[in-house]
Amino acid sequence: MKTLSRIFIVPALLLALSYAVHAMKKFPATDFFSGPQLELAQAIERGDMEQVRRLAPKTDLSTPGRKNMTMLFFAFQEALQRDPHRLAVMSEVVKAGADPLQEVPDFGDPLGVVLNSAHPEFLRAMLDSGVDPNTMIEGRRPIVFFVASDRKLGSLELLVERGADVNRRDSLRNTSLYEALTGYDTEAVNYLLDHGANPNTYNINGISFPRQLESQMEHVGTTSKSGVKLVEIRDRIIRMGVKWPPETPAQIRARWGANAPRRLDDSKLPLP
Repeated sequence: MKTLSRIFIVPALLLALSYAVHAMKKFPATDFFSGPQLELAQAIERGDMEQVRRLAPKTDLSTPGRKNMTMLFFAFQEALQRDPHRLAVMSEVVKAGADPLQEVPDFGDPLGVVLNSAHPEFLRAMLDSGVDPNTMIEGRRPIVFFVASDRKLGSLELLVERGADVNRRDSLRNTSLYEALTGYDTEAVNYLLDHGANPNTYNINGISFPRQLESQMEHVGTTSKSGVKLVEIRDRIIRMGVKWPPETPAQIRARWGANAPRRLDDSKLPLP
């Protein structure tokens, strides 16, 4: 992903490609490829796993074909109906060296599409192919952030089961717990807390998870449907030992003085 905003293009892509598949109007391999690439793409079309395994390791998987189509994105469109065999074929293309972060201009990259899908089968296929559950997008944002929502709870559970670090930071030193909270995704928040997420964290601006929680409670009120769930989370983290009411960002920054933390890991500077 060249920009994080690219992820917002993904729903339209997924919808468009899904419609194409269900309408039996998938894009044929001959639209994009020639030579050895065409031979592999046609094996992918047929779902010929033996041929895909034979051809993929010796085929150029990096150079896009016509219309900038990549081999992996082509395999992805063939797997959109979530057929297990087609998903396994897609996995083989990644195992052979296709880059899941290589973009198709105006559409994004396969991993970005997968992370935005509510269907964890796609993500499972990527992980089965060897994609690291702790992959960082552009070196600054863990992929677990993109599934830290109630809508994608299945993918979040899958990533955590495969070893995703729920306390890994982005470049602002936020965590997936903070990410889920900002979207009012309380099921995801509770799941992350169940699996070791630390509620005693803060970002480089001095905004802690407890302070963000307090702010959102003030915004929606404690008697609204969302507010009641936030109160339950507040009570839960207090039982975990979190100080309440939380410090303000100004108070946290004052404690830092001239030594404001700017690194991703604040394990040496925990909250009191």
